[in-house]
Amino acid sequence: MVRAFILYYLNIKKTHGYEIQKFVQMQGTEQWGKIQSGSIYYALTKLEKEKFIEVYKEERVGARIRKIYQITESGKAELQREMAEELASPIWSVGSFKFVTDPMLSTLPKEECIQIIQQHIKSLQEQKDYWEKWQKVKISKDSLKLTKISFEMTIKSISDQILWHEELLKNLDMYIQLSHKTSQFIQSVDFDLLEQTNEENATNHEKLAYAMKLKKVIEEDPRNAIDNLNKIIDELTKGQ
Repeated sequence: MVRAFILYYLNIKKTHGYEIQKFVQMQGTEQWGKIQSGSIYYALTKLEKEKFIEVYKEERVGARIRKIYQITESGKAELQREMAEELASPIWSVGSFKFVTDPMLSTLPKEECIQIIQQHIKSLQEQKDYWEKWQKVKISKDSLKLTKISFEMTIKSISDQILWHEELLKNLDMYIQLSHKTSQFIQSVDFDLLEQTNEENATNHEKLAYAMKLKKVIEEDPRNAIDNLNKIIDELTKGQ
């Protein structure tokens, strides 16, 4: 679902692939959603061909020309379609992209989120009932242990998915609020500062300190991250 993530990011602000890559690395999204650097640039090219994004401008960075992308109206519709599809999909394995969709919840109207999640919980419960039924039919004292474990794993997996979605539904307002906070964070942070190498106002020491402060803010106080990040940015600006 790297496509949805890129559309989500560009729906917040115009930017380039490097910034999206840095945000993914900072959030640890590459582990959860298996979003790799190469896949980001490949998806950007494909999304541009499909007219879901377009080049807003090109800028020179050293010897390179960098493309700044913006989302199109059809891209906004595609983002909502993909988010709705993801909310209705199962959590298949460890590292599922669904584990990183909660910061993107503000993409969809709240009522639509509720409807999709409720319907998916109903579908998962039906699956759980089905497997529990067949467990009673198929499993006996003479059944192979591997078969018993297979049924237990399947039912446990579905139960955990139900629990995940029930938590999301129960505290949806909070997660949507945090989603808005993530959008504000993306708008506030200047990832280009981490890329600069030769400018007087961005030494390696300053860049490292900036990155460490960002990491500390997110880990220790995620709910107040925006206010704290603004203070950090103000400090850096005064030092220029």
